[in-house]
Amino acid sequence: MLTSLLAIAILSAQSDSNGVPAALLDKFKTGVNVTRWFCYLAPGDHADHYRTYLTDADFAAFKRLGVGFVRLCISPDAVYRNGSPDAACLTAIDKALDRFAAAHIAVVWDLHDNGQLKLDAPGQDNAGFVSFWKALAEHYRGKREHEIVFELVNEPVFQNNPEVWYDLQEKTVKAVRGVDPKRTVMVSATSWSGIDTLARFKPLEESNLIYSFHCYDPFFFTHQGAEWVGEYPQKLKSVPFPSSPEAVAAILPQNDEKYRGALERYGKQRYDDAYLLGRLKLCTDWAASHHVPVVLGEFGAYPKVSPPESRARWFQGMRKAIHTLHLANAIWGYDDGLGLGRTIDSDGTLHLDPVTLRSFYGDK
Repeated sequence: MLTSLLAIAILSAQSDSNGVPAALLDKFKTGVNVTRWFCYLAPGDHADHYRTYLTDADFAAFKRLGVGFVRLCISPDAVYRNGSPDAACLTAIDKALDRFAAAHIAVVWDLHDNGQLKLDAPGQDNAGFVSFWKALAEHYRGKREHEIVFELVNEPVFQNNPEVWYDLQEKTVKAVRGVDPKRTVMVSATSWSGIDTLARFKPLEESNLIYSFHCYDPFFFTHQGAEWVGEYPQKLKSVPFPSSPEAVAAILPQNDEKYRGALERYGKQRYDDAYLLGRLKLCTDWAASHHVPVVLGEFGAYPKVSPPESRARWFQGMRKAIHTLHLANAIWGYDDGLGLGRTIDSDGTLHLDPVTLRSFYGDK
């Protein structure tokens, strides 16, 4: 009887893993996005930057924070050359992968497109995208199958033509598997890897896939003051979390009168910890129903004009929800202002955002 129960438990675990190797999946608990090693760089020669960006202090911080995987953001500007990988950049990336392997950290190899590839442009020929991933699969074929995951692209948008992305994603997965059949691939739904689109998504027939989504809810709070978004919520400040009519009334005098209606609606929604749990649970429930693994690939809150106590409460709410749901997660970012905001002094002293450390990691 015990043997039968054990066999059932093993089969259930294998089903929920979608064929992802256990040795790899075990590392997908706490992760971070490394955002500025191979991404968001000004034009120029980056050889020294590639060689020296992360230090021993960074890897000590990864160990202290319990990091089992990183999402290594790699810009098309750095690595994508007309459907082929840039050889010099790929060499630098491989050296970075060596360092993560030495630290027993798995890596999501993320082609971090921010619109450069124009994948969802009407009539766009995306054959180069497929050939790029086929070439990468040839480069990594049979290597570090329990350490490296391919994430095909960051936040596919395709709001007007989602079927184009789903066809392209499936075609690209098959191209990778035709070359590197055991490679784990990370896939996602449209609308910037949105929660609601994943909750409606039909999983691919291929196995050994990890499904990813991002969460910056509520957007009015997490992106207040962010220079790269539209007027709402870029021009807002002091937006509180949790939200309530009373909390919003207190900050109306600090904001332009024309934003009053939007802020009042934000207050009436009463966004709180239960809201965060409900949003994340949509994706974990979806994953459980389809027996596939899911990861929260990005989350964070911009600190420029956000009240520190509200930002702390938001991270505390995310932490509780993530722990309740046993959800694999990677904060945006280790070296970016929405998360840990890593900086390093000329003498090698490393600094991480104290609000995030205290509220999400418990001052590790």
